[in-house]
Amino acid sequence: MGKENRNSAYLSIRNVKDLQHQRRILSSRIDHQEIMVMYKLRNLWDFISPANLLDMGCRAIASHSRPFGVFYQAVSFLRLFLTGKRKK
Repeated sequence: MGKENRNSAYLSIRNVKDLQHQRRILSSRIDHQEIMVMYKLRNLWDFISPANLLDMGCRAIASHSRPFGVFYQAVSFLRLFLTGKRKK
């Protein structure tokens, strides 16, 4: 399979259903692995943002420090309460 075809196949995958469809179409095991890696990398890069990184760091600290965990849960509750109130 040509490099151009593989690149277009990578770019056309938008969800797990498309991923499974492309895996059925492509014949070699290497193509399957390449598509899976590209899909996972794209999802990872879509998820990474400063807010998500800060939240993951706070969760990690909260899991090791009980006082910070209580503080983090209180802040999380307030954030959810305020954003829920704003949506209404």
